[in-house]
Amino acid sequence: MVDASSAELLREMNEKRRKVRLLPGAIALSVIGTVLLLAGGPPTWLAVLSCVLGVGFCWLASMTDALRKTTVILYDLTHEVETAYDGLHVAFGGLRSCSRTWHIEARGGVRDRKYHAGASGVVRRRPVRLTTGAPPFVKTNVEVPLVPVGKQLLAFMPDRLLVFDSAAVGAVSYTALNLNVAESQFVEDEGVPRDATVVGRTWRYVNKKGGPDRRFKDNPEIPICAYEQIHLSSSIGLNEVIQVSRRGMGAALCEALPALQALRTDETALPAVQPVGV
Repeated sequence: MVDASSAELLREMNEKRRKVRLLPGAIALSVIGTVLLLAGGPPTWLAVLSCVLGVGFCWLASMTDALRKTTVILYDLTHEVETAYDGLHVAFGGLRSCSRTWHIEARGGVRDRKYHAGASGVVRRRPVRLTTGAPPFVKTNVEVPLVPVGKQLLAFMPDRLLVFDSAAVGAVSYTALNLNVAESQFVEDEGVPRDATVVGRTWRYVNKKGGPDRRFKDNPEIPICAYEQIHLSSSIGLNEVIQVSRRGMGAALCEALPALQALRTDETALPAVQPVGV
């Protein structure tokens, strides 16, 4: 997942991420050394000193890892870019204010709707927490909106969307990012969020007419909530869906994205924003 303008930055970031971490080895050596020392019955002061030296050794390895694997990205934002990025932050703040947020991991159809509360499909979702800060192993001078999506993390930088996973970092330019917001009615059996809109009721088991199936004794009524789904996609592989409990929150995001897209005058450069990898 690479766009032309991100190639050099991603090369550096991925090279650093591939470096082997020293901390696990340092922990193993410290533990083994301490155990061997204690097995010999040393004086108390020597055992304490060994533990202190082991902790210091691990701390030094951790700091070394941070220096070796971290990429520094500094931005000098013009007023135009800062305004557009602030708009993204405002929109993202609206999403963060929702009572609940989920990542849709998978979806599928059902063979018999009467056994699925009348729903035409089922989804597998996981609660996520939207945050701001710095992506993993990145130091930057801006607050970055962060969206966890399964094993990946989406980082909305001022000039592009970075996609982090355990193995590598990818990038999607804002001009290549597609955003679709739609309302979704969801049969909610996990408790209704405080800011959700209940638009109907159903039952766990329904008959052909949509009413409760009397053949089932344990057949509670279940609320149907109107949520909002935000679909992020691109032609180079991004395909993620976020669901939020409050309707209307995606509109601001739809308005903020074009402002960022308009800053890019071509596919290879964004002169107003200059990231510097160190």
